[in-house]
Amino acid sequence: MKKQLLGAVGAVWFVGVWLLSTPVAGQVPAKPVAAQERPGAASSYVPPRTPDGQPNLSGMWLPGSGAIMETPSGEPWKPPPGYNGGNNAAYTFFPPAAASTRPAAGPRERRPMIFDPPDGKIPLQGWAAAKRTEIVANQEKVDLLDPRVRCLQSGVPRANLPVFYNSYQFLQKPGYVVLLYEWNHMSRIIPLDGRPHLPQSIRLANGDSRGRWEGNTLIVDVTNFNDDTWVVGHGAPPEGAPASAISTGHGIIHSDALHVVERFTLVAADTIRYEATIDDPKVFTRPWSFAFDAFKRAPGDHILYEYACHEGNGKNILHLTGVDIEK
Repeated sequence: MKKQLLGAVGAVWFVGVWLLSTPVAGQVPAKPVAAQERPGAASSYVPPRTPDGQPNLSGMWLPGSGAIMETPSGEPWKPPPGYNGGNNAAYTFFPPAAASTRPAAGPRERRPMIFDPPDGKIPLQGWAAAKRTEIVANQEKVDLLDPRVRCLQSGVPRANLPVFYNSYQFLQKPGYVVLLYEWNHMSRIIPLDGRPHLPQSIRLANGDSRGRWEGNTLIVDVTNFNDDTWVVGHGAPPEGAPASAISTGHGIIHSDALHVVERFTLVAADTIRYEATIDDPKVFTRPWSFAFDAFKRAPGDHILYEYACHEGNGKNILHLTGVDIEK
C-alpha cells in the first residue's frame, strides 16, 4: 500500500515551500481512573526549543502505546454478530490467514485511555449508542462502512490514535505548527497567531484548528467539522479478544457540533503525550476526555511514504455488488 516515493517527496516539498512563505492573518473490571488522576498531566522533562522559543516537537514520529479505549465491561469478550476476524467486518470475507484465532499481543495496560468520565466509558446518548450497535453488527452495509474504508479523512482526534501504516511529521516555524500524517495524505496547518476560526458556514472533515502554547503543551482548539468522520475508531481490542478484533472505539459517530480540544506535550525526548477532550451535545451526554502516549520518536532515517487507499474494493463484496450475500 505504500509506493511511489516521489509523490511523498513532492508533498513534503510543497509544505516546505509553504513554510518558507510569509505568514498570513476485559474481563476483570479495570479500576476507573478518576478525573483528578489525569494521566500524564505533570512531567519534569524540559524540552528543547526552536529558535523562536517553541517547545520543539519537530521531526518524524511513529504511533505510540496501544491501550483499550474504554473500561472493560467485566464480561468475557465475544465477537459481535457477523464477526469473522479482521479489524473491520468490511474486511472479513477474505481475512488474513488465522486472523480470527491470533491471540492479542502480550500483556497490555488495563487502564483505559478515557480518564473522564471516571468510569472510563464514552457517554453516548441513547440513540447514538443504538447507532453504534447497528454499525458494529452490520459492517458489510455500504452506508455503515467505516469512513476510512471509503478512503475518507480520519478526522480529529481519530487521526492521532494508533494504526498500522501510519507515521507522523511535525514541522514548526514562527506562528505555525504543521502536522503531516502518512495515512491517506492527511495534513493540518495550525496557526498560533490568535486568529479566529473560519466562518461557521465552512465545514471540514478534519475541522479548523487554532493553536496556542501553555508552558510546554501545545493546545489546539478544533471546530467547524462536518459529520463525515468518526470521533474515534481505534485503540487496542478488548482484553481476551483476538488481536484482529473490532476495537472498543469502533462506530463512534459525531455531528457538525463536534468541538475538540487537543493537548500535545513532549514528556520525554522520544515521547509526545496526547490528550483530547470531545464535546458534541447532539451525540454525547457530556464532554469526555482520553489521553495516552501517542507518538514515539522515529529512527533518524525514517520518512513518510505515499499512502494508497483502495476503498475496500478487494474485500468488501457488498461494496462491489450491492448484494447481501448472506441472504
